[in-house]
Amino acid sequence: MKIYDVIVIGGGASGLVAAIEAGKHFENVALLEKESRTGKKILATGNGKCNLTNKNASVKDYSGSLCYGAKRLFSEYSPKYIVEYFENMGLVTYADEFGRVYPKCNQSSAVLDTLRNNLRLNDIDEFTDRKVTEIVIGENFRIVTDKGEYFSDRIIIACGGKSSPNLGSDGSMFQVIERLGHSFTEISPALCPINVKSDIIKSLKGVRSKGKVSVLSKGKVIRSDLGEIQFTENSISGICAFNLSGLDYDTVRVSLLPDMSKNDIITMLKKRREMLKDLTVDNFLLSIFNNKLSAVLLKKSKINSFNRRCADISNKEIEDLAHNINNLDFKATGKNDFGRSQVTKGGIPANEINIDTMESLYIPNLYFCGEVLDIDGICGGYNLQFAFASGIKAGQTQ
Repeated sequence: MKIYDVIVIGGGASGLVAAIEAGKHFENVALLEKESRTGKKILATGNGKCNLTNKNASVKDYSGSLCYGAKRLFSEYSPKYIVEYFENMGLVTYADEFGRVYPKCNQSSAVLDTLRNNLRLNDIDEFTDRKVTEIVIGENFRIVTDKGEYFSDRIIIACGGKSSPNLGSDGSMFQVIERLGHSFTEISPALCPINVKSDIIKSLKGVRSKGKVSVLSKGKVIRSDLGEIQFTENSISGICAFNLSGLDYDTVRVSLLPDMSKNDIITMLKKRREMLKDLTVDNFLLSIFNNKLSAVLLKKSKINSFNRRCADISNKEIEDLAHNINNLDFKATGKNDFGRSQVTKGGIPANEINIDTMESLYIPNLYFCGEVLDIDGICGGYNLQFAFASGIKAGQTQ
């Protein structure tokens, strides 16, 4: 019976670096992955380019009980550290104007290949198609899978959350972890489209526009974010919507000219009324907004007859239009499902983990890293930053 020094459960971002680091300190290390290959989710990140960290990442960009501990973790494994970590493994990177770091070739496969190459260089035993069904604590850990048992002195659990179950993160390890005595905070999808209900949303399907998305609860704005907004037939999408999707709200507000006050918009529209006075109303917002979006805004402002001349638009109609341009409200119909989310909100809470080692406070020699923990970040490389930082820390602990 072979007893490993360390077994890492989960071959995602955090699990791969945890195994690599453990392989530098221990002779016998194994990686167990329930999918047919490791790193499936890495291939899908950053629209297939793998946004592996963000140079601007700080704890203010995260939520969850581990945020305070993450501050200490990031002081040791900063975005700069992560970039240099990968470059020392041979990956050439670049950062865009938003601080998002990608491989120079813009292929996520380059990141995964770099990690897999280093698994081999560190003599890590890699086992795929191994679903863990039980962990038994004894003189050492006995890990029961659907294809046999494995034994180890230490375990690092990097099983991910529930987001993107088609890529392997389906929460199937949660019950195993709970049977060990650990708990989970409330689990929900995050970084996903916001489902809405409106009589106008279907007519906006496929429209993209720069602007601001705000989420409100009982009429009060909770948080806002700027960026490209994408409309589908039943949701509002785009990075700015993703970043707000994990909050609690009942209304979603789209502001299409967020840098302008209502009075500024009114002044602009009155000038256009004069400039375009002999043209029909359907030309009134031409070149300012997408045609579909222009039609929706005009109809919502009761400017329904597009055969009218622009000169006939009343001051009241212009005031209503100015209001709707920055207050296009939609009723939220609940969070999206895990299948469309990029990350899981919630996880094992901070009071059950030693953030300085990533070790369980309940069970010696049991470690956790990555998305299974109660912390989630905004879009743009922030979640991989935590995954890599926590995975390296867990793997380096002796």
